[in-house]
Amino acid sequence: MLNALPKSKDILENPMGFPISFELPIIKDLTKYKNTLYAPAHVTTNWEGYKTHLASVLPSFHPKVLLMAHDMSEIENITLMSLGGVIREMNGVPYYLLVGPNNIHLTFEAIEKNQPEWLGISLYTGLTKYVFEWIVKYKIDKARSITKKNILDFKTADKLLKGMVREAKGPVFEGNKLVYAPIVIGGHYNNYNFKDSWDRGGEYIVRGKGINIFRDILLGLYDPGIYHDPMPYANIPRMDRENFYRDTFEFSDKTKKYALSKIKSVLTALGCSYSCTYCYVSSLIDNLREAYSEVGVRPPSIIQDRLIETVVQEGEEILALDKIYGVKTTAVFDQADISLNNMHWWEQLKNLWVDRVGIPFYIQARPAMLAGKKGKQRIKLISDKGLVAGISMAIESGDPKIRKLLLDRHESNDTILDAINNVKGSSIPLRTQCIIGLPVLRPSKLLNPIQSKLSLIDKDGQEHYYDDPIQESLSCLELVCKSYFGKEDYYWNALYSPFPGTPLGDYAVAAGFADDDTDAHAYQFTTDSGLHCFTGITLKRQIAFSQTSNFFAHFKNGKDLMVLFLYGNNNFQLIDFAEFVDSKPKLFKPKETQKQYGIIPNINRTLLLKFFEEVYNDEEIIFKSINIKLIDYYLALLDGLILAAKIADKYYELKEQEKTFNLANLYRVERLHYYDNSYNMSYIPKRFEGILKPFVDHSQVNANKFS
Repeated sequence: MLNALPKSKDILENPMGFPISFELPIIKDLTKYKNTLYAPAHVTTNWEGYKTHLASVLPSFHPKVLLMAHDMSEIENITLMSLGGVIREMNGVPYYLLVGPNNIHLTFEAIEKNQPEWLGISLYTGLTKYVFEWIVKYKIDKARSITKKNILDFKTADKLLKGMVREAKGPVFEGNKLVYAPIVIGGHYNNYNFKDSWDRGGEYIVRGKGINIFRDILLGLYDPGIYHDPMPYANIPRMDRENFYRDTFEFSDKTKKYALSKIKSVLTALGCSYSCTYCYVSSLIDNLREAYSEVGVRPPSIIQDRLIETVVQEGEEILALDKIYGVKTTAVFDQADISLNNMHWWEQLKNLWVDRVGIPFYIQARPAMLAGKKGKQRIKLISDKGLVAGISMAIESGDPKIRKLLLDRHESNDTILDAINNVKGSSIPLRTQCIIGLPVLRPSKLLNPIQSKLSLIDKDGQEHYYDDPIQESLSCLELVCKSYFGKEDYYWNALYSPFPGTPLGDYAVAAGFADDDTDAHAYQFTTDSGLHCFTGITLKRQIAFSQTSNFFAHFKNGKDLMVLFLYGNNNFQLIDFAEFVDSKPKLFKPKETQKQYGIIPNINRTLLLKFFEEVYNDEEIIFKSINIKLIDYYLALLDGLILAAKIADKYYELKEQEKTFNLANLYRVERLHYYDNSYNMSYIPKRFEGILKPFVDHSQVNANKFS
């Protein structure tokens, strides 16, 4: 039976399209969780055929599922939409609910309204505490209602309900009345802390991706427990975007943003062949090896492409929903962990996508894929016909030793420079990514090798720790400054937050740099370091670096300028940054950009001064003076006059809320400004349309559109 598992170079499709019987795959119990070893014959790759099959053999089967997640992400939840696609193709009914700590109580109303038979919860690290608190109340209330007893203890309620679900193989009924909907938990959180999710209330815990497992949970094949599917199937059905938009649009003003966003998301492929230590996805390779440890054959590739027709259909659905909600999507973000792995696939997709969808992609690629001759070929393919609007490329650190020893990233600096320069030979904007505040200090305690295999001691015994962690961050800035990084490109960075369960997260804990409180480490942007070893002036410098580094990245001597800023100041408020920019213009060594991008390119000092005179009156004299000091900041960055208008717009918005505009606000407006350009969403704030429209270069506006 084990020989039925897919092997290297096998096509991971079910030759029959779907299984015609209902049976579990091979289950390998690893104690910590159960591996579900699906063979091709067990999976569904023809979801429309499966829908018809179920309708004929299980005509009364219509599972109703409430899919829940947090409402804090700016991008649509492709996990929920994918699972919703599974429910839809099983002739079921998916409902969606995105909530936060302040309104999770509305989940009870959603359950009462929709009467779901299952609750599916997707969790992100650090965004879990309020969800588990809700689960405690949900389970205690249900246990009381079913037993008619005053149960106060969560463990008692949890044990009771799990027993009932085990007996029922799913939803619990009393006669024809549903009395308990089991909880299925999955998502980023469960890539490592699956036991915690079980202990805190989940009946079914799905570690990693869950398409195959979720299908069979709904069919009643699984007992409650912790399950993991290590097989790299990319058999996600067409995502259920229509119902996701319907429910989120109706639920709240906050969640209307997903239907109304000009950026949508797809997945072109699943999996990642890299083992970066800071990422949960790095466990995929180990999971697959573990599953094949006793099989005696090589496993298939960890990266698998989705069906081209399915991806194109999702693009067509985006267009159809745009008409319903009055939106024009300008870019589709490919959330594949690495795009461009299979160029033959992209060659097949290109003409179909351009002809039937016509929205450019925004993709993620690694330096090795963009460097050298093959890199140039890849870039030429995706730049043809405007298929790709922008590229995000992770560098993480400019120190090769840090990348190799601490991050398990093995690109050389030459490879990274070549990749940047290859991209800049095209017309594609680039976003480089780096991590600030990595745990590069000498550990405060001896490391236990069992807790972490990482260290900054190489095979020759040479140590590569930093006394000053800012110097490590500066190495990445210096690397980018050496490249052809252009005015249209963005230097993205994030303060490191340790996720326990990843190799680097475990290292940070073992080294005494962090605790293992998963609720404290949010899977989102933060304004502070996730490590408690950074304090005082070092922490202030890290935050200042993160908020200003894109500006410095656009100068040949950006690293030296950043050193002057960070080490020449003790305070890093907006006025401090403005005064630095105003006092050092003779030191700035701009790069020779290959092209000018933007709605109003080639601006000058006079134009900026005139704009400030028009938009800031005598009551705004202080903020006006700050903007005048920032003139060289605006001149150095993409479409600086539009950026100045967006900053003025945000200033007045905050003023109406009786809030002060600070350096963090400047950073956020600047970041979104660059995102706007990458996603073909450049615009003039309505507040200043009358002032700025006469200066718009319409040829530049048209150049940003899909050709």
